[in-house]
Amino acid sequence: MTPARPPRLHSKASSRPSGGSGVLRWLKRLFLLGLAAVLAVVGLGIATYVYFDRDLPSVESLRNYRPPQVTKVLCEDGTLCAEYYRERRTLIDAKTLPAHVKNAFLAAEDAEFYHHKGLDYFGMARAALKVFKPGGHMTGASTITQQACRGLLLTQERKLSRKIREWILTPRMEDALSKDEILNLYLNQIYFGQGRSGIEEAAYYYFGKHAKELSVGEAASLAGTVQSPERINPVTNMVRAKRRQQYVLGQLAKHGFLTEKVVKAEMDKPILLAPRPPAQVGPYYIEEIRRMLVARYGDDAVLSGGMRVQIAMRPRLQALADEALRTGLETLDHRMGYRGPLGNLDAKRFATFKGLLGTRISEAGKRARDETLVADLSKLGEGQRGPEAAPKDAAEEGVEEKPDAADEENPEAPSAEQVAARRVPLVPLKEGLKLGGYVVKVEDDKRRARVELVGRQAEIAFDTLGWARPRGVGKWTASPTRMSQVLKVGDIVRVRVLKLTPGTGPVVATLDQIPEVQGALTVIDPVNRHVVALAGGYDFNLSSFNRATQAKRQPGSSFKPFLYAAALASQKFTTMSLVNDAPDPIRDPYTGKVWKPQNFEKNSYDGPITIRRAITLSKNTVSVRLAEALTPPVVIDFAKKAGVHSEMPVNYTLALGTGEVSQLEIANAYTTFDSLGKYADPILLVKVTDARGTVLEAHEAAFDETLPPPVAYLATSLMRSVVEEGTAMQVKELNRPAAGKTGTASEYRDAWFTGYTPDLVASAWVGFDNHGPLGSGETGGKAALPIWLAFMKGALADVPSRDFDVPPGIALVSIDPQSGLLAGASVPGRAEPFLEGTAPTQEAPPPGTMDEQNFFKAGSGKGGL
Repeated sequence: MTPARPPRLHSKASSRPSGGSGVLRWLKRLFLLGLAAVLAVVGLGIATYVYFDRDLPSVESLRNYRPPQVTKVLCEDGTLCAEYYRERRTLIDAKTLPAHVKNAFLAAEDAEFYHHKGLDYFGMARAALKVFKPGGHMTGASTITQQACRGLLLTQERKLSRKIREWILTPRMEDALSKDEILNLYLNQIYFGQGRSGIEEAAYYYFGKHAKELSVGEAASLAGTVQSPERINPVTNMVRAKRRQQYVLGQLAKHGFLTEKVVKAEMDKPILLAPRPPAQVGPYYIEEIRRMLVARYGDDAVLSGGMRVQIAMRPRLQALADEALRTGLETLDHRMGYRGPLGNLDAKRFATFKGLLGTRISEAGKRARDETLVADLSKLGEGQRGPEAAPKDAAEEGVEEKPDAADEENPEAPSAEQVAARRVPLVPLKEGLKLGGYVVKVEDDKRRARVELVGRQAEIAFDTLGWARPRGVGKWTASPTRMSQVLKVGDIVRVRVLKLTPGTGPVVATLDQIPEVQGALTVIDPVNRHVVALAGGYDFNLSSFNRATQAKRQPGSSFKPFLYAAALASQKFTTMSLVNDAPDPIRDPYTGKVWKPQNFEKNSYDGPITIRRAITLSKNTVSVRLAEALTPPVVIDFAKKAGVHSEMPVNYTLALGTGEVSQLEIANAYTTFDSLGKYADPILLVKVTDARGTVLEAHEAAFDETLPPPVAYLATSLMRSVVEEGTAMQVKELNRPAAGKTGTASEYRDAWFTGYTPDLVASAWVGFDNHGPLGSGETGGKAALPIWLAFMKGALADVPSRDFDVPPGIALVSIDPQSGLLAGASVPGRAEPFLEGTAPTQEAPPPGTMDEQNFFKAGSGKGGL
């Protein structure tokens, strides 16, 4: 038998690899690719980490970190009258907060705060997935640690680079600080809208209480605000705030922080806001203090250092000063006429704004149950009439101070109308309110017009528009005769609410406008030299330039008391010395010019006149003659001793007040007269301490007798004649001893009245910033004195009347007021004060026997000119 042969192997089949080996090869390739990818990702991660780690701040600094604090300013009576800050914040220790307050923030923002290491990876994944959904957008997944890290070490910009830095720093922050320390930083750092940072400031602003006193509902409301501070806070939008509060309450129950019973009891309770914070008084005063502090300590210390500052302002007097100045400038502005509307809107566009504003009003929180909110439409006409533009942030509430991150409920960009509507302040309707409105109806036959305030209408009666004649040369030279000459449908105008009416009917209002003319009022207590009130303009929001301290203007005749007092101090003259009131030419040796002084009343001269009578009638000719007799350097030196430190012109025009002074220095110089010759610097800043309580500076008046007390008294005596029978006779309405002097610069460019009682010294000034004329007849007595008088009436209403003290060295002598000589048996006399040894010795002749051509030879007083 032939043996069997083994089967032949075909070469084609033998070259084909087996199925198992091919799979392995592909797995190997995938593994290598995956490994490469992992290495690449790891490498990219390391490179990214190294790149962004280069300039990161150290979290170790947070161990001793003190967030920026508010510098608080206390008035003379101890009340809080101002705060300086970059971020409005008052630090507290979170340990003092009850559990429900802290838990509200955990429930709202990070329920697992105490159980993670700073990053919520599941939350980050969910947030990432939302981006890829149809219509999806970036949402937050930040833990409390991340939010604290962002607020303390990074910025709020919405960029991936910032987020990467945040992811790197957050675990480091967890390692460096305890959870309680992180929560403490977070609660003191977080922003709550309406310019409030930190839970303590937010609690006080929204609910009028300390954070440790918050109820469950109030704590949940604040915790809900954090998501979108400007849009969800209960002042701007109560509807959203309540919805968000209910969400937080639900989270408190869901995560076991509170029982269902407690949460259910809070769900339907209304959010009750605290009463509206009082309006700040004295913004010009407060800004002056800020400038002083910054000059000494720098911006950081003032705006972030938590200093405590005591100032000399008395809030009641400051409020009176603010109101007196505003009212006086408005009265003067009305005499100048009406400048027209703020702007104009077509009916269709206004309807859009009305709808948007109506929604805002319906959703806004109210500080009182019966409060009615209306819209100040001034900003809609902004830019149309220059100075009529609405004040910046005229009402704090309802105006966004800074943008939020994208709102999850409304991620789309707002329209131009929505942006404009958000800028419109919502203000509570009350008598005296001044705001912008939209004219919807003008009825000449019924002599009235209707103005839409959005939320309420106002009705203006034609009888209140007598002042609203067109300004300057125009079609009408007198007051309007019909309503349509002043108002047109579509006008945006400024109105003042005169009277509220019950129900929803129109309130009674009148046309109003913001004055272009400006003014200032400064008030000093002569006892301690405290500047108790200082108003530097009509509206600080329109112009922060302080005309009481920063402006220098010509005082006009209000400088004359220093000239006359210098004449008395020289003992060449007495109050009864006769001087010739005549328009004689005078050669001024300091300028080389021949000059013919004139009185305010042109071509009105009285011939021989006593010095008392001359200052009472503010005679310019007499003033120039005194300056000629004394010489300008002597007068300037006397004025400096009183407190006028500005540079004065060394020529005879000095007698007419052509040198420029600040109001504060002229007021303080008059105070030297009131203080019987004792000078001291005016005090605004009383005491400054740092955040630790260390006293940095303290001030009290350092008096120096720079003028002889009898001379100062005689100056007061002369100015008493001005208010009793001269250019300031309105002052007699005070029904108490007072002294003062009017002043009017050339061409009516400045109007002054500075005066005083034994209790207060005050100076009022009125003028245009561009030095334009106020108008014919707008003298110190007409334009400025009413401001002074309105203030003094209120300030001294409850102060007992008393006379000026008479110092040693004054002799009272019975004098004939016409000749200035001793009153004889046949001449009725009047008690006149003199420096001892300077009274006249000759007796006045019987009436009708005086030779006027030789009146100087009679020897009245100490001399005559």
